[in-house]
Amino acid sequence: MFRKIIFWSHLVVGISVGVIVFIMAATGVLLTYEKQIIEWDESRYSIPPQSNEQKLTTDAVLNLVRQKHPDEHHFYIRWLKGDERPVPVWAGHQRYLISPYSGGIVQIGQSWLVESLHWITELHRWLALEGKQQAIAKSITAYSNLLFLFLIVSGSYLWLPRRFSWSTFKSSLLFRRQYNNRQARHFNWHHVFGFWAMVPLFVIVSTATVFHFSWATETLYSTFNEQPPQRKKMAEPEVLVDGLQSYQTLFNAAQQHANENGAQDWYSMWLEIGRESGQVRFYIDRSIGNQPDVAYSLYLDIDTADVVKIKRHSDWSRGDQAWDVARYLHTGEYFGVIGQTIAGLASLAGCFLVYSGFLLSWRRLVSPYLRRLKQPS
Repeated sequence: MFRKIIFWSHLVVGISVGVIVFIMAATGVLLTYEKQIIEWDESRYSIPPQSNEQKLTTDAVLNLVRQKHPDEHHFYIRWLKGDERPVPVWAGHQRYLISPYSGGIVQIGQSWLVESLHWITELHRWLALEGKQQAIAKSITAYSNLLFLFLIVSGSYLWLPRRFSWSTFKSSLLFRRQYNNRQARHFNWHHVFGFWAMVPLFVIVSTATVFHFSWATETLYSTFNEQPPQRKKMAEPEVLVDGLQSYQTLFNAAQQHANENGAQDWYSMWLEIGRESGQVRFYIDRSIGNQPDVAYSLYLDIDTADVVKIKRHSDWSRGDQAWDVARYLHTGEYFGVIGQTIAGLASLAGCFLVYSGFLLSWRRLVSPYLRRLKQPS
């Protein structure tokens, strides 16, 4: 009786949220290597230097965008290792891609590929809806994700065979070479994909709850006897005051600090100007932006280039660290490319689980009814 209750609950919930789960899983597959795709897209604009051509200084790059946005007081510059890579620069919300030698603007805004990834992300999070509908869509994806967690747990129970033997386990662990009919094939697919994707899907779906529900975030922080921080939007600076040191000097000081503190192999270095009065912030990252434990923030005085403060991932509160770990476990990025690959394959398995589950449900619920209609009265 208990197994029947779990089975029918699993079936009803699966039918109810299957379409939304499929959308989230499919978009998760497309976003598997999002950061790598963006890096590749930008690298297409790499320009080799001409003879005797000197690389632009940080001040020269900043002056280019300040001329275009004289009233803007908040800027980002992202330097990447490699002499040929273009320089991404943000003036407020406006983004430019600048040639590191000529200073020419090779791109304004984002490419169609990156914009497509942004749309897929919105589809993943709130079905790409806007306005008042976005809040409704967020609730739909949030509760669908929570019910997907129930499907994973209940499916794990239903996967267990009634009789424990190697032959019964094997039939649910491996794909068969031949099937008696399509139902047997879909049944086998549902069990095999469910088994091999069970653990990564559980991690992906359970960590997503901290993005959707305040109670999940509060539970996470309470584990460390902390309260979730009140995340407030930082006020935009009213004026940008330059210091006595040039921004290139500050950038050189940040490079030296990285070399002396085990980050000489940095991949990118973000320079944020205008966030705090009297300081500039560097974010020195040894990854492409998906492993916060190999990056740190460095704050330098704009007049003396002295270190004001250093903030590493280990300096965060334990609750903040746990929240950040959950964030990168959700995408698999916590374990680098291998983790991303596992997360992507698990999401793909999620698509097959929905597909095979719907076909099995159709055969159980709809096909008998259609057969009865065809029978002569």
